[in-house]
Amino acid sequence: MGGEDGEKGDLADGVGDGFDVLNFIDFHWDMVSPSEMSGRFVVKPKSSQPFGVLHGGITAFLAETLASLGAQIVSRWARVAGIDLTVSHLQSAPVGSEVIAKAVPLRVGKRVQVWDVTFTTLNKKASSSNEEQQFTTVAVARLSVIVGLPDPETGRKGNEKLIAIAREKNVELFPLMNSKL
Repeated sequence: MGGEDGEKGDLADGVGDGFDVLNFIDFHWDMVSPSEMSGRFVVKPKSSQPFGVLHGGITAFLAETLASLGAQIVSRWARVAGIDLTVSHLQSAPVGSEVIAKAVPLRVGKRVQVWDVTFTTLNKKASSSNEEQQFTTVAVARLSVIVGLPDPETGRKGNEKLIAIAREKNVELFPLMNSKL
């Protein structure tokens, strides 16, 4: 997903498709499904603090985005909104680090969902190809969302894009309804 989406020409009535910041940090999807939302990006100066490490705002943004999109999928495209987000930064991720973000549902209720999000980096240790890769957890987050808010038509474009990304990963999601999201 990077670069080509989210240009000014893609905006209709000043509303983007919700993927602009993902494109800005060059986020690439690994999995889009009801049981996991994950992807990766490389920490660059544009996503770092002045000290050369991953900015906590990017971590919080990704936690809210991955978990909210996952919650929408699980709830068959009902509109959701975050009601509580906590993020704990455990280690720094310096510029040049590839960060893997993975959101999984902890509880899926009819009106409230809770998602856990982990952020890891691959340990850069020279090892044989037979050894299992080892990862360092750099941050953990938890997002609670409320489900079933009124659903404006403005969210449809982003949901259609998410369905297309899932298809690229060979995952079929629930179809969108014609009249509502």
